[in-house]
Order: sequence, then structure tokens, then C-alpha cells
Amino acid sequence: MEKIKVSGTVFAVFFLLLIAGYIGCTDPPPTPSPAQPINIIVILDTSDRVSADKNPGQAETDIAIAEGIIDFFEEKLVRPELYIGYPHRLAFVVPEQTGAAPIPLNITKDTGGGAPQFKNKKKELLKKIRDLYPSVEEYTGSDIWDWFRGSAEAYLQQEALNYIICVSDGYLDFDADIQKNRPKQGNKTTFMQVAKFRDDLNWKKKFDSKDHGLLEISKNFSSYNVKFLMVEVKLRHMLDRPILEKYWRTWLESMGITHAEFWENQDVPDIVIEKIKGFISPKQ
Repeated sequence: MEKIKVSGTVFAVFFLLLIAGYIGCTDPPPTPSPAQPINIIVILDTSDRVSADKNPGQAETDIAIAEGIIDFFEEKLVRPELYIGYPHRLAFVVPEQTGAAPIPLNITKDTGGGAPQFKNKKKELLKKIRDLYPSVEEYTGSDIWDWFRGSAEAYLQQEALNYIICVSDGYLDFDADIQKNRPKQGNKTTFMQVAKFRDDLNWKKKFDSKDHGLLEISKNFSSYNVKFLMVEVKLRHMLDRPILEKYWRTWLESMGITHAEFWENQDVPDIVIEKIKGFISPKQ
């Protein structure tokens, strides 16, 4: 019993000294710095890769991935801030398609309404994503190249950690009648020509020496702290992966985006969602 009393006395003295120390300080105790904003941009490739005839089940997989990202955004970034004053942002974008009008999807962000308003925005966004896929099946291309050229900078934030998540098979190409009218400059094109390199053992040397690749867009995003992730890459041929990555990495690096990852198609959306969580892994 005496030991307990002594311990209690020592603790009380320590506590009083601690308080006195803070009272005597001219500077207030340090407060933790606010978390750096997280800006998540999800590009939905709604080209013929989501056709029910060509790729049964892909639209449902995309929707499940989108829903998982929204849930993650709420659970890890919004709820810890009690739904009020959070600095983070989530945007879904659908690059314009030939023959189709752009389809805007809401950006979820804090507008001061707390949990009820966020829940309403989330419900609205989920409905728009679910309604999106049936409406785009008749079109033949999603112009991701043009989105980067004309819209990417408007979505990036200087003060944030920017994560671009592209849900795509990885191929930027169009029907032949569309490709013939696409902008070109020498061997640089606004679409990929993967097949022409597929059977060439020296394709890398040819790619570099003859200046092949995607046409640069004269943008530099290096000051935006951007990380790029592509999920649902679906190879048309077993030799295509290094060629696809060469196209993408060369083009992204020309824009100052040096961190890029590419994950092949998964049959289980939950696996993809878990990988996306690990890719973002915000430090709160």
C-alpha cells in the first residue's frame, strides 16, 4: 500500500511540474500540422473495352472498382475529419468520345454540409457511375490523350498529393477510319501502334531511334507531385506489355510524371481495390 501512495505522489508531482512547464513557456505547445490534401482523379476508359459483347462483365468490374474507391475516400479521408472541413478531393472523369458528348461526373468535396450532405453527394455520384456504362456502349473510343492535353491541369492541385488512377485496358487506339484523321507529327501519333513493334526483336531501338511514341502535349506537371496508376490492363498479345509500358512511360515522363505503375486485369475487383488503397496509402 505504501508503494502505491509513493507512486501516486510522484505522479502528482510530475503532473504539476508538467503543467507548470507549459504555463511558464512563452510559446504554446506545438500542434500537429494538418494532413497534406489528397487529390484523387479517376479516369474511366469507357471505350469498347466495356462492350457487353466484346468484354462481358468488364462494365460491372469497373463500377465495382469505382464504388470501392468512393468508399475508401469516405472511410480514410472524410470520416476521420468528421465530414467537415476535409481538404481532400475525389473526381471521376470520362474523356470525351468520338460521337458522344462529354459526360460530367461530380467531384465530391467538402461544402460545409457535414455527413448528410456528403452522403447525398455520394449517392448521386454512385448513381451517375452506374448509369454511365449502358449509355456509352455504342461508342468506339475514349480520348485519354486529349483529356491530358486539354483538361488534366484543371484537375491537378499544387498543394496536394495528386493520384491519377486510370481504369483502362492500356491501349490508346481507335477504329481505322478515326485514326487516319488523328493528329500526327513525324512518327509521333495520338494513338498507339503496338502491333507494329510486336514481332520486332529490336523494337526498343527502333522506337527510340526513329522517335516513335505518343505525341507530346507541351505540358509539364512536375510541380504537381503526381503519381499515376493504371488498373485493368488487358493484353491482346503476350508480347504487348513492355511495348504498352514504353508508350505510356515515355509519354508520361514528357509531362513530368515519373511515378507510374501498371497492373494487369484482375477477375476479382476486391483485389484491385486493395491494391489501389495501398497505392494511395495516405499518411494521416
